[in-house]
Formats: sequence, C-alpha cells, structure tokens
Amino acid sequence: MSDSSTHEIKTSILQRAMDMFQRYGLRAMTMDDVCRELSMSKKTLYQYFSNKADLVDQAVRHVFGAHKVAMDQLSAEHENAIDRMIHRFAFLMKMMESHGPNMMFPLKKYYPKTFEWLFEQRQRTMLDALTQTIKDGQTQRLFREDLDPELVARIHFTTMVGLADSDLQSESLAERREVIWTAITLFIRSISTAQGLHYFNEIKDSKR
Repeated sequence: MSDSSTHEIKTSILQRAMDMFQRYGLRAMTMDDVCRELSMSKKTLYQYFSNKADLVDQAVRHVFGAHKVAMDQLSAEHENAIDRMIHRFAFLMKMMESHGPNMMFPLKKYYPKTFEWLFEQRQRTMLDALTQTIKDGQTQRLFREDLDPELVARIHFTTMVGLADSDLQSESLAERREVIWTAITLFIRSISTAQGLHYFNEIKDSKR
C-alpha cells in the first residue's frame, strides 16, 4: 500500500473516530465499538494505533490542525478586525454545534497528556491570533491605541475558554450562544474607538 493510501485511510479513521467520540462520549466508546462502526477488524485498526489513548491523541491533534487551518484562512479573508472577531464567533459556534457533548472534561480526566497538549496549543494559537487582530484593529483606528494588545488578548482568551468549556447540562446551545455573543459584544465595545463602535453597531445584527 502506498504512503498516500495509508495516509488517506488513517485520516478517514481519525475523522470518523472523532465523530463517534463526540456523538457517544469519549469515555463510552471502546476500540471494539470503533471497529464495529468502521466495519474494520481490530487487527487493521491496531496497525495504525497502539491503543485507545493513541487513537484519541491522534484524533485530537488531527481535528485541532484542521481547525487551525480554517482559522488562519478566516483571518486572511477578513482584513477588518471587527469582522474577523464576529466571524470567529460564528466559527466557534459551528464547532460547538458539531461537537455534541463537551469533550474537554473527559479528555482532562482520562487523557491528561492529550488535554495538556491541546490546551497549550489552543492557548498559544488563540492568543497569537487575538493579539494580531487587536493590533490590526488599532492600525485601522477601530480599537483604542492606549490598550496593551497582549494583555487584552489574555483577558479575552480566559473569558472565552471559560464560557466555551463550561459543562452546564442545563444550558442549551441557544443559551450558550447568547452568552458567548454577549461576551464578544461587551469585549468589542470595551476596546473600540468611536469609529469602531459606529461600524460595529451598523453591522452586528446582520453579521451575527
């Protein structure tokens, strides 16, 4: 089998396995369940992954990589800093809708090494992206020049991670969407210039 075919098979397994983890729960799914869902023998599955922890780890890394590519593309497509923030909100909600039950808590409990890697990667990439967006907004005179972009980015990152990773079973997706949108609205308003506020008020309802 060629390297490209092997890569395609492995990528397909990672994507479908992650779908199952999100749909049925990370802890509940076993390697036997994965084999049945994929119509694959255990011998074949173990050619690619040494155990479930290895499968979970590689699946998480694969999905994170795909999300990073999408976020980089989103940043490149939206020069306006406020537009970029609003589109990131839409991307975040799309991820939350597709992910089903929250995975961060079982990931932290049962696969701490993978959780630590994911948290560190997510923190670094999100902080870098937020810092650059704030700097771009200052250059565009949409955001206040008296702000420290790195400090403001850390504050916003902490808020967003807390809201996105909260595990309140009574909270519906619609309620969480409203909470996160309110947090982003308050954040944009707090760092914007008069010009930035005017622009945000004009486009926020149509972009939401």
